Amino acid sequence: MDRGTISRRIAALREECAALGRELADRGRGLSAEDAFGLAGEAQGLANAADSLVAVAGAWGARVETTLREPGPWERVHPLGFVDAMAATEMSLACGLTEGVAGRKAALGAALGERFPAVRDLLVSGDVAAVTAHKVVDACAGLDADACVQVDAELAGRLPAMDPARVTGEARRVAGRVAADQVAAHAAKTRRGRCVETRAGVDGLTDWFASLPTATSSAMWSAVDSLAGEYRQIDDTLSVPESRADALADLVLRNVTVSAQVTLGVPVVTDRPPATPRGGRFRVEWDDDDTLFDAVTGEEVRYGDLDPASREELSWVEEPAELDGDIARTMAVVSPGYAVSGTEIPGLGWVEPATLANLLKLLPMEVSRAVLEADTGTLASLTTSAYRPPTAISDFVKTRDGTCRMWGCTRPAERCDLDHARPWPDGTTTADNLESLCRRHHRFKQTQRWRPALSPDGTTTWHGPNGATRTTEPQHRVPA
Repeated sequence: MDRGTISRRIAALREECAALGRELADRGRGLSAEDAFGLAGEAQGLANAADSLVAVAGAWGARVETTLREPGPWERVHPLGFVDAMAATEMSLACGLTEGVAGRKAALGAALGERFPAVRDLLVSGDVAAVTAHKVVDACAGLDADACVQVDAELAGRLPAMDPARVTGEARRVAGRVAADQVAAHAAKTRRGRCVETRAGVDGLTDWFASLPTATSSAMWSAVDSLAGEYRQIDDTLSVPESRADALADLVLRNVTVSAQVTLGVPVVTDRPPATPRGGRFRVEWDDDDTLFDAVTGEEVRYGDLDPASREELSWVEEPAELDGDIARTMAVVSPGYAVSGTEIPGLGWVEPATLANLLKLLPMEVSRAVLEADTGTLASLTTSAYRPPTAISDFVKTRDGTCRMWGCTRPAERCDLDHARPWPDGTTTADNLESLCRRHHRFKQTQRWRPALSPDGTTTWHGPNGATRTTEPQHRVPA
């Protein structure tokens, strides 16, 4: 098949769909509710068919396995149904989706092509939604190809008319009858995959996700719900979700010693010139009107009066290596007992200044102070001729990046490798040539299909096949 011809046909279909959407948006007010919902249903069939294009195309790409060998990557083409370990990353970059969503699309196409041909045909024709096909595939996890083909043959004929809420249960029932031993073996295996994960939520909140054995989950939910009911009796202003969140937190934290560690970016604004030096540090003169400001909002930030020791500490600024005195004047060292700004904790989310100040008072928190130039939020850079960066450069790069620098990846930089954007020794071991990549994406970069270019300000641009690009921003930008 010719790539150019298929691309032109997809572009024509997309333009026609877009034209219909614009026309409906401009002239749809005359439609009855019945007609509008009917059109939505017909359009969903179109979306289903489009989803099949994405899944099938992804499946063909996923069957190509790239192995890192000298003198360069080596490709091996597997039969349809194989999914390469880097397929999710390739799909993510191509589609502009997160790895999780993109990877599921490729995996769906691979599974349907090999194990569920009848369900695939329903998806291609638009008669079932991709989410329905996913339910069938997920319900048959752990089954071999022969068993999946049997489930497919028995289930597909009833699938278009089946209540979507019943698809998973019905698919599991059929799978249990077709291959009971395989279902039992998979259930035992999945119990070993229990886990708890977190990700950043809306400001001030963190989302928690847990995958636990069903019996354990039932007992835990009963405990949370029971304690939440007691809390609502004490405080009738609590909503049910709020009381359950409080109950879960209290149950988890019972008999636990809490500690935490965070790198706090401290933006400081001051126009006072340094006076006398003291061992590489310079003193900033204060008067009664001197204050500190949040670099993001520009507002004064104070949490009570400064004690004399903290005020003395704040009066001294560091002059970093390779920075002149003018830049050094905009930087200050802040004691752990006094916060001047909120901070982003990679993988957890934003902690606003007031909450951070309370955390510093309540928790035995180890604070690594990343002092940032107020206008741009950055630190000084150091240089070394060695391959492995010293601690100062490593800390700087990980603080600058915040997370893995691959598109869509949120793994905290502190759990990532430091990678030379331009290979060492041609590329130097400096902050402007180092980026944080998790182990998976470090290996992906070595396949050389997508190549990163690191800008002096910390921006990473990934250059891929056919001129495609994806750009990621650092958590703290570096001034040019």
